[in-house]
Amino acid sequence: MVIWLSHPRIADATDALGETRYGVNEDIVARETFGMLASVDDVYGRAEAERQAILAAAQVEREQLLQAAREEAAALVAEAARERADAAEAGYRDGMAQGLADWLQQVANVSNDAHRLQRQLSKRMAEIVMLAVEQIVGGQGAQALFAQALGAVDRIVEGSTYLRVSVHPGDLDAARAAFGDLERRWRELGRPVALSVLGDKRLAPGSCTCESDVGIVDAGLSTQLDTLRAAVERALRASVDESVAAPAQALPVEEG
Repeated sequence: MVIWLSHPRIADATDALGETRYGVNEDIVARETFGMLASVDDVYGRAEAERQAILAAAQVEREQLLQAAREEAAALVAEAARERADAAEAGYRDGMAQGLADWLQQVANVSNDAHRLQRQLSKRMAEIVMLAVEQIVGGQGAQALFAQALGAVDRIVEGSTYLRVSVHPGDLDAARAAFGDLERRWRELGRPVALSVLGDKRLAPGSCTCESDVGIVDAGLSTQLDTLRAAVERALRASVDESVAAPAQALPVEEG
């Protein structure tokens, strides 16, 4: 017969718990044998307890690892959400900045085109104004034109001893009449100046060159018209520049 020392009632059953069963195939068990078997039983008991402790510790560690994994996964998801939100915000800011830059560039292009067109219009306007002036001046007669040049002549007469005026031969009579009036006024002011008005075929009609010991002045019609044309163009150009600069100052400025 067999004497079971561990769970004798389930000796023939399958141990679902994995416990070790042991016994002796003797009717009588010696004291020494029984003591050894008792020691074996104690060893197996301690081994089982240690196994259970190891399993429990492993279970605890498993739960801790799972919890740490869950927390890390949650942190990764939160970080990904923050990065996505930051990227969306950065993309929005970049898009707004690019849109503003594109708009400002379009405004600058339109402003430049408008400025260029206004410059062209101002130049054409100056030409129209000067054409009207030339027609008006041309109808005044040569003597009136030379009378307008007398103001420029006064600058080289002060302190001079002579004045030689050269004009086209066709304008000689008109020039003598105009400068004759000037000579009489000088004498009345106590400024006697030797005046000579000469015809020069090399000069174009309307030309007038005045020479003294102080300097030479071109007081002809073309010179007067050129001076007037330059003044008109400057005035129109300044007006255009001011009209373009005013809207440019109102453009929005992007803040960093």
